[in-house]
Amino acid sequence: MNREEILAKSRKSGDEMEGVVKDKSMKWTYITMVFVAAIFAFIRSEQGLPMMDLFVTVTASVMVGMIYRFIKTKDKSCLITGIISMICCIIGIIRYVEGH
Repeated sequence: MNREEILAKSRKSGDEMEGVVKDKSMKWTYITMVFVAAIFAFIRSEQGLPMMDLFVTVTASVMVGMIYRFIKTKDKSCLITGIISMICCIIGIIRYVEGH
């Protein structure tokens, strides 16, 4: 192997690692967003305040991320998660408009 081939492999390995790190960071972003929104939604519901805006924000964020990931990877589990999130988001919007 010559120097150029070694450098090319090294760059490719670095790009792959960067992709893995970004993917894991998005996973932790989703988990944190859902957890924090759930805490605030619980507090707001206990106070008799509407909480659907938080629900719609979280489900819309997850939906967009999963549909984008499906478009790029064609992973069916991402499509299923995106569709479920979209249904939940639509239900949340309807409930929000109704004043829940």
